[in-house]
Amino acid sequence: MWFSRLPYLPMAMVLLACQARAAPSACPSVLQAGTTKYVLDNASLFDGPPDEMADLVPDPAGGFDRWNLAAVDPYLVCRFAGTSQTITFHAAGAKDCEAGGNPFQAFCRS
Repeated sequence: MWFSRLPYLPMAMVLLACQARAAPSACPSVLQAGTTKYVLDNASLFDGPPDEMADLVPDPAGGFDRWNLAAVDPYLVCRFAGTSQTITFHAAGAKDCEAGGNPFQAFCRS
């Protein structure tokens, strides 16, 4: 009976709306591994998963690098001083990304 599923319709609509809008992706300023803290010091942007090695070249703009993401499936890779550990965000739906500044920061916007 289809009418017994009607109470779930508003919840499904909310979930679909949340998925349609990509949340901004931003590198954390610090990576904590046990008692050790590593500071964010670099970031890369890839078109597709990083293991495919399609590293995108940024446009330098003052103290920041910028990427325009027209027709790109962006992955933001956050790199930290003193460790090879990284954090990767699939920034699906992002329109642009920036990295740089002092202290260093990296983020993508929808």
